[in-house]
Amino acid sequence: MNWAVVTLTKGGVQQAKKVKRLLDDISLDIYTLEKWADEETITINKKLDEFIGSVFYSYDIILFIMATGIVVRSIAKYIVDKTTDPGILVMDERGQFIISLLSGHLGGANKAAKLLADKIGGQPVITTASDVNGLIAVDTLAEELDCRISSMTNAKNVTALIVNNELVRIESDINIDIKLPDNIVTEGEAKGTIYITNKVVNIDNMYQVQLIPKSIIIGIGCKAGTSSEAIINAVEEALRALNIDCRSILHFATVDVKQYEVGIFEAAKHYKTVVKIVDREEIKTVEHKFQCSEFVRKAIGVGAVCEPCAALTAKRGHFLMRKKSYNGITLSIWEEV
Repeated sequence: MNWAVVTLTKGGVQQAKKVKRLLDDISLDIYTLEKWADEETITINKKLDEFIGSVFYSYDIILFIMATGIVVRSIAKYIVDKTTDPGILVMDERGQFIISLLSGHLGGANKAAKLLADKIGGQPVITTASDVNGLIAVDTLAEELDCRISSMTNAKNVTALIVNNELVRIESDINIDIKLPDNIVTEGEAKGTIYITNKVVNIDNMYQVQLIPKSIIIGIGCKAGTSSEAIINAVEEALRALNIDCRSILHFATVDVKQYEVGIFEAAKHYKTVVKIVDREEIKTVEHKFQCSEFVRKAIGVGAVCEPCAALTAKRGHFLMRKKSYNGITLSIWEEV
């Protein structure tokens, strides 16, 4: 997580430097006016609202040490929605109050406000209903469990039930180690439902939402020049057979000789995920555990790709699908559990 601190006064710069010292394990840049700038800061060389536009999406958290009104006016035209906006904090020069102003849940502002308040000895100011009432919002639950949300609209509807003390039922395929409020139950009738699963779920009303764990690793091997369309089609077919939601893909994994294979990276981008590259020397240490091809070994020096790449980039879990060929594309599917 990376932070920016923006301030326009000498006292604000002093407080910003204190914040940087206290949060020494976080990447943090300090921005201020030229007259207060030094070797520890970056100079703001344009109007404040123009400057904000240039950094708004470059940081996870932006802390403003200035009046809240100035901040609101400066960020207003850059705000899009809670899924993309950074977390915005506002703090006074003395560090007495740290306000979570924008993107409290998904953007991490609430958590950041509590962290900074604890470090600096101030008071976090958090106004989201779920937090102040000791409850939990659906998007907070998704963040805690590292899940994707099927629908932000439905998430908002279910959160409204929670904060209004209506019963909401959770049906989960994974263990939930966090404390949940009393009105979130695991059985019986309820007005809303939260499904936590990487399976395909049929959501049929506005008070149902699915949280999709990012738990699926796809090992990929393919011929040079294979198109992203062909890879996407193969992935879709494999996941459909397993009834797995494609939004559960954690990453793709492939061998180092494929690190410039455009089709694999374009397919990963389609699924909003990343590609992890596995060195052939690492594969050689485990390939005896997998089905190998002498043809592949002669071509690249190892006899297996998709299975060892998936297994080696996983923390734990098991195969849902061993090596399978789709018109020259080999896939394996691993589930982290």
